[in-house]
Amino acid sequence: MLNEVQIEGLVARDSWTYDKDLFFRIASYRDADMPAKPDVIPGRDEPDYVNIRYQGGATSLFAPRKGMRLRVHGYLQSRDFKESMADFLEKARRSGGEIPVIETQDKIQIDRNIVEVVATRVIVLDDNTRNKNSAQNK
Repeated sequence: MLNEVQIEGLVARDSWTYDKDLFFRIASYRDADMPAKPDVIPGRDEPDYVNIRYQGGATSLFAPRKGMRLRVHGYLQSRDFKESMADFLEKARRSGGEIPVIETQDKIQIDRNIVEVVATRVIVLDDNTRNKNSAQNK
């Protein structure tokens, strides 16, 4: 069976690490000949957001930054995990939502699944962050 991915996009947020792996999220805009993603904001092209996992990348010199344009080669991986209601609500609070306090939130757990691209090769196509930083320093 074939499990290969090539995706190109803009780094949507700064990277983070977990254990020895480096993670980042890219926004990939669809080509004009593909079905359009439904508009959240009318008239605005909406990207697909994809999490990328670079195994062992936490100790590498590669540091993707918001705004970089990358091409990622790799494969799809899914993984299951449990998340407590307390963890879910904490993420929602950080996003600015007003969330009620639930007494037993640590005891409530849900099975979750995530699909991500495991990168085997990352190519920097454009590092817009350097241009912005040098313009700000002038």
